[in-house]
Amino acid sequence: HRYLHSFPTRRSSDLLNNGVCMLSGKRIGLQTGNIIDYDSYYDLEVAFRKQIDFFTGKMISACEVVEELHQKCLPSSFLSAVIRNCVDNGIDVTMGGAKYNYSGIQAIQVANLADSLAVLKLLVYEQRNLDKKELLDALRSNFKDNEKLRQICLNNVPKYGNDIEWVDELGSKWIRYFSEGLRGYKNFRNGKYQMGLYTVTAHVPMGQNTGATPDGRFAMKPLADGGLSPVYGRDLEGPTAVLRSVSRIPSLLAGNGTLLNMKFLPSNFADEELLDKFISFLRGFCSFPVHHIQFNVINPDDLRKAKADPESYRGLTIRVAGYTAYFTELAEELQDEIIERTTYGESY
Repeated sequence: HRYLHSFPTRRSSDLLNNGVCMLSGKRIGLQTGNIIDYDSYYDLEVAFRKQIDFFTGKMISACEVVEELHQKCLPSSFLSAVIRNCVDNGIDVTMGGAKYNYSGIQAIQVANLADSLAVLKLLVYEQRNLDKKELLDALRSNFKDNEKLRQICLNNVPKYGNDIEWVDELGSKWIRYFSEGLRGYKNFRNGKYQMGLYTVTAHVPMGQNTGATPDGRFAMKPLADGGLSPVYGRDLEGPTAVLRSVSRIPSLLAGNGTLLNMKFLPSNFADEELLDKFISFLRGFCSFPVHHIQFNVINPDDLRKAKADPESYRGLTIRVAGYTAYFTELAEELQDEIIERTTYGESY
């Protein structure tokens, strides 16, 4: 039982706009004020805690409805038949027959969160060279007529994935907070909730339902892929820096699974020396508290050709997010997102 929850990026959007969705204009969160009302970064964090707690409670209530309907309408007889305790007890897995009755809830978009909070912390509250009202107006209007401010958000603040400890810790702090908050709840089968850190492909549709964010992301654009991956194009220091950043996110708390996507050019495997470098990279990965990583070895130009001429590339497979799929069968938005993911060259 796994549920995808759009924490924390969408909640940070509500945080900055007094609980009002920037896309629909409807109030969906708590009235904790907007960014203009927060005199310090500490005040912003206090309001963020309240928003997370509020939406976590809403989410748990929705999960309970889903699990109750599973019991009534979608019992899993075959699955129960191959789980020992269910057979011994004569109880379906959806009704709590298994020894372990965990439900998984994903905390996703840690990259967008860390990048957005870094902008707020550094430019708004520490350096005080970014006006709060101007930023709020820009987010509400999707940066209309204010590309200069968006570029400042994108380029004047360090980003997650570049081995910048203070930025990485901004994400880590709230992942820990969300995980700890789940401990206070039981699922409908009286089991525990376990946090996960992966998106499968939900970062695309969730992005379509998320307004502009302080990290410079336009409204309705995809969120960071994978769950632990940096936002594509922002990891500028190479794959080893990505590993160091990801290692600061508490994967040990993510018992429901984690996901880091990385993409390499085929030329990285052209000779023995390059293969040895990649082997060293893998050994480095094993030395970090990072539980999962998956690779695509592909030239982005080939993906663009496959998108334009699918008939000639029917057999092209790609790792998406924990699974492999035929590239030409993916939704166009997901194809574009995979193409835009950072591709590491020969210099890693």
